[in-house]
Amino acid sequence: MPMLDSFLVDHVKMPSPGLRVAKHMKTPKGDIITVYDVRFAKPNKEIIDEKAMHTLEHLFAGYMRDNLPEYDIIDISPMGCRTGFYMSIIGTPKDEEVIEAWRKSMQNILDTDTIPEANIYQCGSCYMHSLEGAKKVAKHILENNIVIMDNKELALNPENIPNICNVNPDEVKVLGI
Repeated sequence: MPMLDSFLVDHVKMPSPGLRVAKHMKTPKGDIITVYDVRFAKPNKEIIDEKAMHTLEHLFAGYMRDNLPEYDIIDISPMGCRTGFYMSIIGTPKDEEVIEAWRKSMQNILDTDTIPEANIYQCGSCYMHSLEGAKKVAKHILENNIVIMDNKELALNPENIPNICNVNPDEVKVLGI
């Protein structure tokens, strides 16, 4: 099985909140797609509560499209590790543009009073939401400096890594609860 790009990044060194260009791809027609790692939580130190994460998924994707209208956002998907999102955009926006849209989106979340599409017809787990939790995560982002991550600084050689997890889950801070 091929090694995925996201596993070639040193998660121990990874700052949060942070933005990283995970990769650029080119479509057959020549369009550039930029895939971002939008890191909300420090890997293995913080994790987003599952209900807050689900609510962020509903809100963040819409607000980012509103706040970055000059680019076509293909998709914003939560990371399985619940520390952030992957975002795919047609084009190559400046990191600062994405960060500004992210900050505006977090403010939008703080200002909202509803969760869109949180019903049995449009959501597969409509009972699994927390607007309060999403707002706590948004506040956490706004209270911290969002950094631009450097892929060279985070480069990882998988041959030098033992296949162990020595994290005590009781010491991981849960964001959003």
